Amino acid sequence: MAQTTGSLSWANCKIELSDDSGATWIDISGFTNSISVDGGERATSEYFTATGDIPIVTSGKRGLIEITTKCVYTEDAANAPYIMVHEANEAQDPLMIRWSPKGGAIGDFRFTSSAGQCAAPVYPQGAADSADAIPIEFTIKCGSITKSVIAL
Repeated sequence: MAQTTGSLSWANCKIELSDDSGATWIDISGFTNSISVDGGERATSEYFTATGDIPIVTSGKRGLIEITTKCVYTEDAANAPYIMVHEANEAQDPLMIRWSPKGGAIGDFRFTSSAGQCAAPVYPQGAADSADAIPIEFTIKCGSITKSVIAL
C-alpha cells in the first residue's frame, strides 16, 4: 500500500465556542493554540466460565469526555475565550466547543461536543521573567463528541 499524502497539520484548524447550546458560535481560532481530548472510554468486563480458556467480554456505558483547550489571554476582544469561559464557569452555564481540523469549509469534518461544564475556574497566570504571551487553559467536561461533515 502506498504512503498517504493527505495528512493535515493543526495550522488551519477552525475552533468555535458556544455559550448558548449551539445557537450561535464564536470563532476562537485566532486565540487557540491546542485542543486535547481525554476520556470517553467504554466500560468493559470479562467473565470466565469453567469451560473454555478465554473470557466472555461484555461492554457497558461510555465515560465522560474532557476537552482541554489552551488559548492566549486577552481582555480587549468581545469574543475572547477567557471572558466567555470565565462567565460560564461562574454562572454554571453550559459550554460547547467544536473544531474542524481542515479549516471549516463545506465538505470538511467537524467535531462538536455536547453541552458540558467548565471544570475549573479560569485565570491568567505567568512569570515576570517570561516574554511569552499569557496563556489560559480550560476544560469542558461533556458526554459526547459528534463527527459531522460541514454542509453549509
